[in-house]
Amino acid sequence: MFFKVNNLKDLQDAMEHLCEFLLRSEIPMESIFDSKLVVSELIGNVLKHSDGMASLHTEVKDGLINLKIASTKPYVLPEKSVCSDVFSEHGRGLFLVDSVCLTRSQTSNGDILVTLAIKK
Repeated sequence: MFFKVNNLKDLQDAMEHLCEFLLRSEIPMESIFDSKLVVSELIGNVLKHSDGMASLHTEVKDGLINLKIASTKPYVLPEKSVCSDVFSEHGRGLFLVDSVCLTRSQTSNGDILVTLAIKK
């Protein structure tokens, strides 16, 4: 599944289609929730922090959900995430993403690659 995301409305549409795709693939609701969290946070960060457009490619294979988020202007993520303190208004999203993913990496051209295990 592939989607281009130019704005928050496109992100909302992509999330709906992602859910439909994962439901058709018989993915459990807990894994769908985790996928939505990852996509929302990472593409939201791309739209907020870079001046580019994003795209989402999703694949279900061998018990895994593979997500690739690309952007026209790469948004470079820190390698390690940390949870911000209890009084901070921001800074927990990437920490949450990392808590539900098996892997998160970034290619030399800025694509963000995420792998999630399908929970049974």
